[in-house]
Amino acid sequence: MTKSKILRASLMLGTFTIVGKLIGLLRDRILAGQFGASTELDVYYAAFRIPDLIFNLFILGATSSAIVPIFIEYYQKEKAGAWKVAQNFLNVMVAGVAVFSIVVLIFAQPIAHLIGPGFGPEEIQTLTNLMRIMLLSTLIFAVSTILGSILHALQKFFVYALAPIFYNLGIIGGAVFLVPLFERWGYHGIYGLGFGVVLGALLHLLVQLPVALREGFRFGKVFDLSDHAFRRMVTLMIPRTLSLGAYNVGITIVTSFASLLGTGSITILNLATNLQFVPVSVIGISLATAVFPQLASDATTRDLSEFKRKLNHALGTTLLLTTILAVGIFIFRQLIVDIIFKVGSFDEADRIVTASVLGIFMFSVMAQSLMHVITRAYYAFQNTKTPFVVALLSIILNVTLSYILGLKMEMGIRGIAYATVVAYNLNFILLYILFRRRYF
Repeated sequence: MTKSKILRASLMLGTFTIVGKLIGLLRDRILAGQFGASTELDVYYAAFRIPDLIFNLFILGATSSAIVPIFIEYYQKEKAGAWKVAQNFLNVMVAGVAVFSIVVLIFAQPIAHLIGPGFGPEEIQTLTNLMRIMLLSTLIFAVSTILGSILHALQKFFVYALAPIFYNLGIIGGAVFLVPLFERWGYHGIYGLGFGVVLGALLHLLVQLPVALREGFRFGKVFDLSDHAFRRMVTLMIPRTLSLGAYNVGITIVTSFASLLGTGSITILNLATNLQFVPVSVIGISLATAVFPQLASDATTRDLSEFKRKLNHALGTTLLLTTILAVGIFIFRQLIVDIIFKVGSFDEADRIVTASVLGIFMFSVMAQSLMHVITRAYYAFQNTKTPFVVALLSIILNVTLSYILGLKMEMGIRGIAYATVVAYNLNFILLYILFRRRYF
């Protein structure tokens, strides 16, 4: 019965993820057609780095590791108490996001120089302005993602899976309508994309908010840093937050490397990354999301035999399906890239390089997908320290190899892709070995 429930949830999440990824690919096709592998699009992708870092430090670490198991624990005892815990956590964390966003708003220009050392003065100014615009989306996402995590804990997967689709629709709306509108107003069209991200974040929130309110969530003035549940969440999220922070710092450093590799390098790297993330999202993240509440419940009741059965089933299914998809994408990589990106300003040379990088990434798809499942197993036992240590090692390896292969050995963005593959595979292998030794 439980396995069937997990399977149904996985299929629903997987279906919506496929739809979301198709819309995401449409988004990338529109952007590639409008701008090509250009400096403009390089600046756009680089502008995400610091807003993403703030979001990951305050929000994603908690929503991926701390909120679900603790909210479930309190919800099983008293629903009103659980909602108060969620309300307090949201208020404190959003306040933290706001403070850091103001700091970045003030120091955006010197930060832009660090992110894009290969950019000229005009690109640096555009990057500065885009970062400031995207900070608005970070604040909105903070609220939306916490609400989504609560819905995840309650196994309300429908709107949870629907929200990313509306986020991408917002960006597409920015590309189709806001870019030409800003150009008509005499501004740089790329700012339309920035406000499209803000629109997408707002839609992401509006899709989930009615369901959260219906389930019992209410906005309030509670703001208690000494609350026991809040402190437990913070204790759990610190390692995960540090891990995500290190990951984003690593990605920012790699982005700065890519800015030195010529026009279009950041764009091609991001487009190939988005493509390779399709099987990871459709299979790995969907299965991990569906099984996590069940694993957390079994860990809470100490039903280890049931926990092991569910985890092994999720790992086996993930490995089988992602292997099939990875092989297929590797074989047809050039055809896939041509179908999606043979449009507008994205020329043949750019498509060849994108397909090459995509092919390299396929050797890490299995590890990336399995990582999401095994990491949730750690979180179910409220262990966030081990994944942090392992992630930190892999991030250091990724940055080091990216510098050596990409810059020193002059392998360009292909070198960065090889570094990423090595780091992800090492990450999963270490996580799996250490988990079996400790819990099984």
